Amino acid sequence: MANTVNTEAFFWDGARGAYHINLSSDGTALSDLNLIDISADLVSAPDAIKIRTVQLKMYGNFILTLEFDATTDIAFLTAETQTADVSQEFNWDFRDFPNGGWQLTAGNKAAAGFTGDLLATSSTIANLDGFDLVVTFSKD
Repeated sequence: MANTVNTEAFFWDGARGAYHINLSSDGTALSDLNLIDISADLVSAPDAIKIRTVQLKMYGNFILTLEFDATTDIAFLTAETQTADVSQEFNWDFRDFPNGGWQLTAGNKAAAGFTGDLLATSSTIANLDGFDLVVTFSKD
């Protein structure tokens, strides 16, 4: 078995983008699920992206971490739900941050193995848990 991952929408114009993914779990842990593969998904790929907004609806009882890929992944957002029968919605807006979004430091971008890809990880996800995720981002 495997988790069911559906890319609902993907948009990239060379400067800004949006990604919508839906995941329904069969109980298989998420280990560095690649949400946005910069080199494969983005034409004229930047070295890194900055996150503008994140909308996340989670159903189940689990912890989800979004992180940037490197030899030691760089976590930037963790969300937790604690109920199996109700969905919980989270909204983060980073557009008021300096430079218009959540971005990695120069030191993070220089980390060993850094690719800039956006990943999802959860070791606590169970059968029938899942999430619906919309991320807007721009070239960093």
